[in-house]
Amino acid sequence: MKTSGRPGTALPRAFALAALLVAASASASIIRGVGYRELAMKDPVNGGPLRGVVLYPSTKASKPFPVDLLQLDAGKDLPPIPGRHPLVLISHGHMGTRWGHSDLASALARKGFVVASLDHAGNTHNDGARSGTDEVFLGRALQVRTLLDSVLTDAVMGPLVDPSRVGAMGFSLGGYTVLLLGGASPDFGKLGPYCEDAAHARSVLCTEMKAVRAVRPELRGGTREPRIRSLFVMAPVGVFFDEAGLKDVKVPVRLYAAEQDEVLDGVAQALRVRDALPQQPEYTQVPKAGHFVFLAPCRAEMAKHTPEICVDPPGVDRVKLHRELSQDAVRFFSRTLTPPAKSP
Repeated sequence: MKTSGRPGTALPRAFALAALLVAASASASIIRGVGYRELAMKDPVNGGPLRGVVLYPSTKASKPFPVDLLQLDAGKDLPPIPGRHPLVLISHGHMGTRWGHSDLASALARKGFVVASLDHAGNTHNDGARSGTDEVFLGRALQVRTLLDSVLTDAVMGPLVDPSRVGAMGFSLGGYTVLLLGGASPDFGKLGPYCEDAAHARSVLCTEMKAVRAVRPELRGGTREPRIRSLFVMAPVGVFFDEAGLKDVKVPVRLYAAEQDEVLDGVAQALRVRDALPQQPEYTQVPKAGHFVFLAPCRAEMAKHTPEICVDPPGVDRVKLHRELSQDAVRFFSRTLTPPAKSP
């Protein structure tokens, strides 16, 4: 076998690789389960309550139990694995919940990540009072920042997180939200012309909104979060972005789209984001899939009650897709959230 590289470096590199593998194996062997801790915060937009949850690697085994539409693989307040772990923040979609991507969160936690999500007050499953306003389209990013601050200052979670290794994951309106955190600037005036085009007239954005109501213009301009180093984006709302709006997104982006997205006009809005980003993102289009394929697989009994969210088109295996998404999220964040280089 021929090995490229400078003469005399192959053996030391082999030893270094072996040491890394041994260390990784040792670390993985003590992660026996996933713990979770609930957070109570203050909404930075309106001052009301904001609810969050943090999943983390634990020394104690956890068992799945039903929560919301799915099975959560985690145990409450289990003992954590000590040390400083990378942190991933999750933003749910329009009227979603903090539990909507818990399978991805659990998978990341089992690989050594701390993962935090929240219910976006004013735009969550039992509270849509601010939907369609700039309190949502700008305020969501401020809520994620509050989540980040709360995790870092929490007596239990704070010591477990490396604040220099923070990423974000978002779905649908959550995908839009994490783009704001990465430096994007939306142009709400783009929605009107978009909806006037007959090709988009049946889009949910056009049938339910048609315009973003400006009630808090002072929120604009403060949505970028420089502590976030990479973005994992699934089926994002992209109508408000162009090259000018995305020019300041300088962090790595992993982008997914659903080919038959019935909410966001197929892959049109994801492609709008892909083609306008200053650095080409990693991009995957899921064949035949609808918009909600990126939500965690539902429990069978819940699929009967909410088939529009839980049941996928023929030929789409959500369970398999989420195994692949989990593996890809671990790969992406492991690569983009490496520890900063130490000064000589």
